[in-house]
Amino acid sequence: MKSNKPLTLIIVDDDYDDRELLKFLFNQNEKFELIGCFDSGEDVLEEIINKKNIPDILLLDMYMPIMTGIDVVMKLEYSAVAPEMNIFIISTIINIIEQDKLLHNPYITFLKKPVSLVEINDLPGLILESLHMENNTKI
Repeated sequence: MKSNKPLTLIIVDDDYDDRELLKFLFNQNEKFELIGCFDSGEDVLEEIINKKNIPDILLLDMYMPIMTGIDVVMKLEYSAVAPEMNIFIISTIINIIEQDKLLHNPYITFLKKPVSLVEINDLPGLILESLHMENNTKI
């Protein structure tokens, strides 16, 4: 996957500080264009399914109140509005049982949620590597 055009990105995380840090991180990287940032699964589903604002990448927190990242993905799959959208689910807790629910979808990747500054700075590179793209920018 090579392109000079930035990858469009939507971030979903219920934690304000995490959301703001991720927004800052991806806004500093020329490989990404942040087109939305939400604090709930319901809001991002409205944006993607109803408004048809479909990003190249959805960066989704796993554990949020009311609707988990898995719930969001299952509703997106059911809607079939964006079957080839790349979804990165991030969590500090790796739950194999939850991951197994989505093994059938090759567009879903689970990543450990960054907790240190080094891990946070590496997140865009991990996403690009997963998409087999070149990463030559870091903040």
